[in-house]
Amino acid sequence: MISFKMFNSLHLGKKLIMPATRSLSYVARVREIQKLKEDQAYCEQVFSKTGNYLLYVKGKPLLEKKGINFQPKWIDSNELKVISDKIENDSAALLGLDASGKPQFAISIDNHQDKAAEIEVEKSARFTDLRAGLFLVDVSTAHTLSKGWSLLQWKKTLNFCSKCGSPLVKTLSASQGACSKCTSVYYPQTSPVGIVSICDPSTDQLMLIRQPRYPPGMYSCIAGFLDVGESLEDCVRREAAEEVGIQVDKVTYYGSQHWPFPAGSLMIGCRAEALPGQTPDPCKVELEDARWFTRDQVQEAVDRINRNPNLRVLKNNNPNEIFVPPKGAIAHHLVQRWLDKI
Repeated sequence: MISFKMFNSLHLGKKLIMPATRSLSYVARVREIQKLKEDQAYCEQVFSKTGNYLLYVKGKPLLEKKGINFQPKWIDSNELKVISDKIENDSAALLGLDASGKPQFAISIDNHQDKAAEIEVEKSARFTDLRAGLFLVDVSTAHTLSKGWSLLQWKKTLNFCSKCGSPLVKTLSASQGACSKCTSVYYPQTSPVGIVSICDPSTDQLMLIRQPRYPPGMYSCIAGFLDVGESLEDCVRREAAEEVGIQVDKVTYYGSQHWPFPAGSLMIGCRAEALPGQTPDPCKVELEDARWFTRDQVQEAVDRINRNPNLRVLKNNNPNEIFVPPKGAIAHHLVQRWLDKI
């Protein structure tokens, strides 16, 4: 394994040497990423010489199909220079390192979007809508795609200090932005969201809701942003009361997932039990429908999306054929856990 100390010794003056084939331990990888975040000069050298790059056009990552699976189409520094001999700081963000220690960056080429079609042909890949792409890749890759888009958006939209109004100077890695005049420092932010599967043990049913923005036929779990000063459990109980008029008890944590919409959220998955005998009273402002589903109905909805994950992004579905979010979404796993009685 290559230690962090050895990594430091590889940065020799103007000559930069990065390991290309040897795998890194988790600790070495984390510490190298931290160095790239904190040392701007080092990050710039790595970026210009040894990185792998994932291109985005209007938020769409470049993906290629390998067999039945999709994955990012990485390009190297020489390929990047063909597209543009100069990538602006605000158009790049550090994603991490691959297993061999090679740094990976997200690159927005919105200023060169006229080359998108040519790039797709040359690389045998496609700039793919992110909402669809997240469900075409494995979980680890989905997090990479989500992280890239969120950091590029943060760089694009946060430009001035909220205290004095002066321009911000952002790091190439997208780890922070510092005011050019005062001492204020800004970091990319992730908004916490509580998402919960609610069951009624007395009837063995699951609550699912439908928002107007969902594609026809899709139902999902209740979710909402945490209020300031609110615990996760409080958030889940409040959202259940607000959205469907249900009082819940026994809130337990399941897992979490970063989600890039609307601008970077941490979806915190929970499970909760409703007090028995309650009828949903959906909020007419936020929801089209909310109802209890039997175990057979939920299984049918899961089977339907497993057969065709593209239902999530289609607009001409049969509204009577109910389905849940695909496997790439934490809502799917919350529903599946209830089906599996875990």
